[in-house]
Amino acid sequence: MAHLDTHESADILRAARRRARQSGYLQHVQLMLLAAGLAAFGIVAVAAAMMSTLL
Repeated sequence: MAHLDTHESADILRAARRRARQSGYLQHVQLMLLAAGLAAFGIVAVAAAMMSTLL
């Protein structure tokens, strides 16, 4: 019968949860950066359209 070390498996589980939280946080940061970039692009596009109508 196999001997299961519960302390080691608890550490592995704790590390897996920590990695999942970190990757979720990084994904959220990337999504926010994408949204900010799209918003900035939209602002520049509107400003360019307004400038082209004035010229």
